[in-house]
Parts: sequence; structure tokens; C-alpha cells
Amino acid sequence: MGNASALRFIKRFVIVGLVCMVIGCGVSPEPKEKHHQPKRVILDTDISSDVDDVGAVSVLHSLADKGEIEILAVMVSSGDPWSARCLDALNTYFGRPSIPIGTVSGNAVIHESKYTQKVVEEFRHDLGSTADSENAVSLYRKILASSKDRSVTIVSVGYLTNLSHLLRSPPDDVSGLNGSDLVAKKVVRLVCMGGTYPSGREWNFYQDAPSTMHVVPNWPAPVFFVGFETGVKILTGSGLRQSPVPNPVRRSYELYNDLTNRPSWDQLAVLYAARMGHQKFAEYWEVITGQNSVEEDGSNRWIDGTDRQDAYIRLKKPPEFFSAMIEKLMLLPLTPHNK
Repeated sequence: MGNASALRFIKRFVIVGLVCMVIGCGVSPEPKEKHHQPKRVILDTDISSDVDDVGAVSVLHSLADKGEIEILAVMVSSGDPWSARCLDALNTYFGRPSIPIGTVSGNAVIHESKYTQKVVEEFRHDLGSTADSENAVSLYRKILASSKDRSVTIVSVGYLTNLSHLLRSPPDDVSGLNGSDLVAKKVVRLVCMGGTYPSGREWNFYQDAPSTMHVVPNWPAPVFFVGFETGVKILTGSGLRQSPVPNPVRRSYELYNDLTNRPSWDQLAVLYAARMGHQKFAEYWEVITGQNSVEEDGSNRWIDGTDRQDAYIRLKKPPEFFSAMIEKLMLLPLTPHNK
């Protein structure tokens, strides 16, 4: 065998070996995107009980300012009557007061919030009450029906109530497709902050366990889970002491924990949704493919090597790396748009 032939053989052997290693351990590369157009994003949040939702909204707007995403709508999965108006105040402050806001219908998880009412009372917004907002399922169906096929990314950082209702929705005047078929046709991916990996019991999943048990196995598009274990060590919030006064993000953290650090579960999910598939961010994380199994109490367990190609993410950089990146993104859009 000549030197050139030997070299080709060695390269082929190494490549095959690496592929086998990847498949064997359940690690799959992210889907690569040929053209890095802004991702068209709908955020579904339980903004109320924790303050990382506010941080996630700030990151969302920062990434939109940078041209990485286009914000199509924001949905509320919490039954807190102040949540939608709090979101409207945030969107208004960030210079996007016309972003549609959808609210959960029927029975919903409600927790007393330390900040939503105060933000509504102290910052400008246009939404009069929850009754003035659109039903989340109706808004989902309207946006999806008018979108190109497989063009919408949904980021869920709260309860899966709205998504369960969406899957069960019947055909209507907006679309002749039922909810599941509409999602299958229009949604390219769901990024879900929920669960613990490889197993555990996490807030977003167990607060509305029936919806979680319905959505996780039946969602007809790829799901990428961002688990409790990834965000819990990524601490952000104290840097907001350097942000302008007043602003609703700083005020929310001040009311919640006196501007101290808080885990960044929801911010990480938004960041991942925006930057997944980009080659220059490939060293940030890896995805572990398989299937998520959810129990009646909302606990979950990851099953490797199944036909369903969902995934959870595992970070390849230390928590401090992501803390610095996320806090910078949280601070970038905090300029006085509302003055």
C-alpha cells in the first residue's frame, strides 16, 4: 500500500471510529443550519413565581436587537392576573410594545408573585387586564397558520399548559388542521426548560404534571430539553446593580431577591434556542439524544437509544462562562427606551 493510500485508509478508519463512538454513547451533533437567518421565536413563560423569566425576556430582546431572533409572540402559562401586563411592561420598555401576548385559558397554575404587580404599577404598558389579551391557543394557531412550514421555534420556560391545549385544539377558521398537525407542519423545534437529566423532578414539569405527560411524548416536532441541572449553577442578577434606574428588569430582581444572584434556567433556554446549530457555538454544548419518560408526579427519566430523536443538552463550558455571557445579554437592552 502506497503512502497516499495508507493515509486515506487511516483517515477513513478514524472517521468511522468517531462516528461509532458518538452513536454508541447517545451523543448527536446539533442540526446544522446552512443559513443563519434570525430564528422566528415564540416564548411561552410562567412569569410570576420566579424571576429568571424576567431575565429570559431581557435576553430575548437582547438577541432580537442583535438580529439573532425575531420575536413573534409571548405566551403566559401562569394564572397570575398580573403576568401578562408585566410582560407588556417589559416589552414596552424594550421598545417592542406591539408584541402579541397570549394568556392561558381554563385552570392554570397560580402562585403569588413578588414582582409582577409592582412592575405593572410602576412601568408603562398598554394592556389593561388579562381579559384584554388574546387566548394563547388562538394566538398560537393564528401565528403558526400564517408561517412558512417548519419555520417557528417555540421556547417553553414555564408550565406546558398552553402547549397541551394547543395540541388538543380542533380545526377552526384560521386553519383546517388540528393542533397536533399544525405543530407538525409549522414548528421546526421546541426548546423546553423542564425536567432533570438523566432523571429527577423539576418545577415546570410537576406543577402541571398532566400537561407535561401529554406534551412530552406527543409533541410532533423535535424537542430539546434544558434541564434543571444545567441552569442551577449559572448565577446571574447581581450585575443589574450597574444597570440604569429605573428599569423593570432591575426592579423585578430587586423585589425578588434584593439584586442578588439567581440561577439562570430560563435565560439558558432562550440562549440555546437562538444559537443552536451555529458552528461557532458548537463548543458550548452537546446534545444527548433519546426519549423523555414522565411519571404522574411530574418526575422524568431519560431513555437512551430510542427511535424518538429528542435530546437534552449538556454544557461543555463551566458555569461561570455562561454566567458572564448571559448577564451581559441581560444588561445590553437596558437602555431607557421608554423615556
